[in-house]
Amino acid sequence: MTLLERLGGRQAITAGVVDTFRTLSRHPHPSGQEEAAGRDYMAYLRDMGLNPVRDGAGNVLAEVPPSPGREGEPVLVLQGHMDMVCAVAPGSGFDPSAHPVTIVERKGYLCTDRRSSLGADNNLGNATALWVLKQGVSHGPLRLLFTVREEVGLEGAKEVSPAWLAGASALLNTDGFHLGRAIVGSAGGRREEWQKHLEWAPAPAGQGWRISLTGGTGGHSGDDIHLGRANPIVLLAQWLAERPQLAVASFTGGTAFNAIPSWAESVVVWNGTPETGALQDALGAFAATDPHLTLALTPADRPELVWTPTCRAELLSFVSGLRHGVFVMDPVFPQVVGASANVGVAGADGDTYTVKVFLRAARQAHMEELSALHQASADQTGFTGQWTGYPGWPGESSNPLAQQLDRVYQAQTGRGLEITAVHVGLEPSVLREKAPGLVMASTGPDILDAHSVDERAPLDTLADYALLLAGLLEAGIS
Repeated sequence: MTLLERLGGRQAITAGVVDTFRTLSRHPHPSGQEEAAGRDYMAYLRDMGLNPVRDGAGNVLAEVPPSPGREGEPVLVLQGHMDMVCAVAPGSGFDPSAHPVTIVERKGYLCTDRRSSLGADNNLGNATALWVLKQGVSHGPLRLLFTVREEVGLEGAKEVSPAWLAGASALLNTDGFHLGRAIVGSAGGRREEWQKHLEWAPAPAGQGWRISLTGGTGGHSGDDIHLGRANPIVLLAQWLAERPQLAVASFTGGTAFNAIPSWAESVVVWNGTPETGALQDALGAFAATDPHLTLALTPADRPELVWTPTCRAELLSFVSGLRHGVFVMDPVFPQVVGASANVGVAGADGDTYTVKVFLRAARQAHMEELSALHQASADQTGFTGQWTGYPGWPGESSNPLAQQLDRVYQAQTGRGLEITAVHVGLEPSVLREKAPGLVMASTGPDILDAHSVDERAPLDTLADYALLLAGLLEAGIS
């Protein structure tokens, strides 16, 4: 009897995984508010006959005894995160802190009623692993590890005790997003916040003007940074820096560290009408990537104060000189971005001007090179900075856990796995520092449009992911 038959067939597998996903999603679980969800995980694990524990951060661990005859095999950790990014549709009345997601099955997808995101990232991967284990699949020694606050900088993983990983040989993370890939490396992240004290002078004679760039495509600063999309903050700063005759009263743009900005605007004073033809021409380079990016020049109330010429020159020099986009491709996986920078937010709060930048790099040398460039520019222009971050996970194509996953997937589905790296943050990058000898890989079910109200998971591929996990457990990791 095949593994698929022993698990009851594709329809039964899908139904079982979905039912488990619903159980794990009964309570709201945005990042930092996983208490109730953690209790659901603990109850589920106890129902499996296990004795889970929870640390002070809210992370959950459970030891799973091996099947008879497999006691001497290496220990495998199955790991995922319990929190979700809860995107909300404007005007929907959905409260991420009070309302659980509404889960529906529609047109072959697991999705929501579009008031919120789904939280398939990462509860669907966790649900698949737990359902498979509940079916009595043979396995060696296991540990189940579920973390909190992954979506806000891998913070839960940072709190995991090294003792929770001690003695294990391998770790499989279930947060891989794309079925058919075995991920063996991910980017580290560095959130930089640069600040400068603004110096003011009386505005010169002339008309106030608002110059705005809106309608940029924007996107995820990891997944989309290689697509060459426009950064309106950098474009507008560069244009202003070359026109010192325009007195600047304000300059703002963007919404988040890790989002490519879709807009920027500045209020200037000029005794005449600013000539914006060169800026319009610059937008032409992004006609394919940002077809809706629009330049507007409109009259504005004349401000009483503007930045002093020195403050203006230094601030715009810093912003326009920051790196944005791909810095280098990965030396092991040339099709994957190795390091990048995203200038995500710029704006003032009173007399303090702040610029927020997100650097990503799998390899520490690239991160240090990028951050040194920004520090040198800050030193020259009077900015001071602070930053937080997490390390990268440099990938290797010879990863033995990924190769075992590939063999299992081939045996179960007739298809191989792509062994690759990703330019986003994954928890193995933090956990590897706590257990340097741990072999790690990441896989996951298909998830589309994560972190949006359109987040959905194809139902017809859930069985394949379950077969991958069950096949790995039966085959072992040695």
